[in-house]
Amino acid sequence: MIHFPPLRTRRLTVQLRELSISESVAIAAMPPHLEEAECTAFLRAAVQSAKGIEDPAHWTVQERMLAVCHYLASTSDDGPDFAVGGGHYSDYLDGATDIQTQAPMIELGELGGDTWKIQNLTGRMVESIERMEGEIQSASGQPFTGRLHWILGGMAAQLVRASEEAPDTAMADGAFDEYLVERMRVMAAFPGSDFEALMGMYLTGRQKLNHLFKIEFSPGGVVAMPKGGAAANLPPARFPVRTCLSRVALELVGKPDESGV
Repeated sequence: MIHFPPLRTRRLTVQLRELSISESVAIAAMPPHLEEAECTAFLRAAVQSAKGIEDPAHWTVQERMLAVCHYLASTSDDGPDFAVGGGHYSDYLDGATDIQTQAPMIELGELGGDTWKIQNLTGRMVESIERMEGEIQSASGQPFTGRLHWILGGMAAQLVRASEEAPDTAMADGAFDEYLVERMRVMAAFPGSDFEALMGMYLTGRQKLNHLFKIEFSPGGVVAMPKGGAAANLPPARFPVRTCLSRVALELVGKPDESGV
């Protein structure tokens, strides 16, 4: 039995536990392109108790990333500061910068007659963005994919006009998917100059919401950027939950090469 020290942040107190082989196999068998869905399934299984916000789907992307890394820090052969490519976990974690709890949304300014705000990116949002890839098409009929899809999805999920309410967290997944896709379509139809200005506001606002990790979008989804200093030249990192699964579990479902950070 592996011991996991409690994980404490400004919003969460989490106690993790070791996955059973049955749980590990079930997660390993999930479609590999649905990494955020895998992350939610993994955290729901690995969290023994959570105070603050119970469901990992409603944690921020950075909080979810921290919990996955906390599991890895206790299970990796090379110790708590485990290797990440040519660097280490500590090159990406900014533990001194936790989430802002006083203002759930940050006001960004006015554009096109609307005042825009930005909220944190949550697990539920990225799961929906992941599911809806290919649903939005360009004027030529080509589906938006890769980094463009993720940026547009992030904007649709995180940006809220001052005159509207953000979706309730109790909204069903299917209803949230419809909400997200409709907003993505509306934003994709903006005049080029307006979209460019809104994207600039979004990227600036997202930086202000940084906590624990500096996140970016890659063609495959969310990545963590090095925190700077001596680590500034390191590449972006991902912490997929399959790295938390044993080689035995991966081999049992025919994925023997997917273990390791």
